[in-house]
Amino acid sequence: MDTSALESLAESIELKHLLWETQQTWGATTSEWLQAQFFELDVTAIHEQVERTSWQVRRLEEGLPPNDLVPKLRASLTQWQELLEPVVHLRNPQLRERHWTAVADMLGRPVDRSPGANTTISTLLSMQVLDSKERLAVISNEATQEAALEALLGQVADRWRIVELFVTTFKDLKGVYILGDADNVLQVLEDSKVTMSMIQASRYVGGIKAEVDRLDKQLKTFSDTLQAWLAVQKGWLSLESIFAAPDIQRQLPGEAAAFAQVDRTFKDIMRRAHDRPNALQCGTTPGWYESLRKCIQTLEEVQKGLEDYLETKRVAFARFYFLSNEELLDILRQHKIPQAVQPYLAKCFDGIRLLEFGRATAEGPAQGNDILAMLSAEGERVAFGRTVKARGLVESWLTSVEANMRLTLKALAKKAFKDYSAARRPGWVLSQPAQVAVLASNIHWCQAIERALTGGSVIVTHELEQLQTHCVLQLEELTNLVRGALNDLQRKSVVALITTDVHNRDVVAALVRQQATSVNDFAWQMQLRFQYDADTDGIVVRQVNARFDYGYEYLGAQPRLVVTAMTNRCYLTLTGALNLKLGGAPTGPAGMGSTQCRFAAANSLLGFNQL
Repeated sequence: MDTSALESLAESIELKHLLWETQQTWGATTSEWLQAQFFELDVTAIHEQVERTSWQVRRLEEGLPPNDLVPKLRASLTQWQELLEPVVHLRNPQLRERHWTAVADMLGRPVDRSPGANTTISTLLSMQVLDSKERLAVISNEATQEAALEALLGQVADRWRIVELFVTTFKDLKGVYILGDADNVLQVLEDSKVTMSMIQASRYVGGIKAEVDRLDKQLKTFSDTLQAWLAVQKGWLSLESIFAAPDIQRQLPGEAAAFAQVDRTFKDIMRRAHDRPNALQCGTTPGWYESLRKCIQTLEEVQKGLEDYLETKRVAFARFYFLSNEELLDILRQHKIPQAVQPYLAKCFDGIRLLEFGRATAEGPAQGNDILAMLSAEGERVAFGRTVKARGLVESWLTSVEANMRLTLKALAKKAFKDYSAARRPGWVLSQPAQVAVLASNIHWCQAIERALTGGSVIVTHELEQLQTHCVLQLEELTNLVRGALNDLQRKSVVALITTDVHNRDVVAALVRQQATSVNDFAWQMQLRFQYDADTDGIVVRQVNARFDYGYEYLGAQPRLVVTAMTNRCYLTLTGALNLKLGGAPTGPAGMGSTQCRFAAANSLLGFNQL
């Protein structure tokens, strides 16, 4: 039996039934929508009903033969699809009063939104909303975008409601606080600035510009205040311990009074921040920024006054330039305690590690502030020729220490020079400070060379050969000595002299090899020559046509640089430059010894690194 006809008939009946139900349901539903309170309508349900009816109409259009009902249903559906768009826009929950004002201006009269108002879709249709749906879409989109910006703005504001400054106690002092780690606050501030920049760059910011500008101003004020706050704290921390010392207060009364005013302001701000640590509230407190800026200006003036004061101390004792401000101030704060300079002596003097202050001796009790000797890092002790009184201004008695150092070394060098010939060399070496032993030995070696070069050519060669043999014998003596039972200091002294003697032996061998016959030969003139000047009762150093007075700077028992041909060329360049009142800076690959060569040349000439 053929059932296709029955199936076709059943489908036709089903579609006609669907048409009847759809028409009845759609008519009843749309009538209800038209009369219902507009602001109570379920827009989502309307949208779903329109979509469902659209699908049903499409099925009817495809399955039923042409008739008058389906086109009418389609026309009604199309009208509601067009109306749904302005309905959705007007029911946008993000619409604010400013947006409704714009809607009223567009429609010619306001939309009644009061509770119980009889505003329906029919009312809106009478206001010709379909003619203004494009403009309604713009207003609705603006409201949505502004709401998104408001959400971002709210996130920034909410974040700052819980951000607090980390306030910690300063040195366990009661009621004295400082800002702790501010990295977290600064990170939040940076993130907020990025967000605010994004909000301000949006084209939809106009509606909330007042709120954005208000929060942005607060953040800028907070940023400026925090930066000033941290700057004041940095300056306060660096100066607080300085002006806490009564001695500094007496020496700098004006700066101390100015700092005291900053101190009171800063401590008051910190106490209030401790009681109310919310970051944004603290940073936007009226008057704080101005007070902090004034503190910064005052601190700069105090710092300048302090710098000028330190400069006077450095002018009085130039070696203070080797110390930082903090180190110099540490000394000045304790100027009544001479021993306070001990940790910084190594920076002021190349060879002095410590000063030996007075103690009882066989001759009688010494005063506690009397300086008796200087001690090197190697443990060498050199007694001063006369006691230095460590009293009064620090720069004054340190100047006396410097002068006494030079006088002591000059006297020791003169005595060592005179005793050199009268004593056996190994014993003489151990009885002298290492620096003096090398210096006196070099003077005698130079004298021996020049005596040998004053005869005829045959005599000169013979004398130089004998001197070369004598140098070898001296080295053998020192070699045997250094192999013996010596303490560390003695061993360092002997090794320094051996290093010098090896170079001297090589110079004599070079003179013999080059057949030098006169003190004016370049082979001798190019050497660093030490001479005792009877007229000035001092030691001079010569090289070619350069002449320098020895500086008598105490060096201790420092090791000596091995002199090579390259080293000697550097010496020639440096002494020539220094003789012309110029500077010198040998350069070359790393590790080649250019820096050490410069130091060695300076120590040889002046006993101090001034090159």
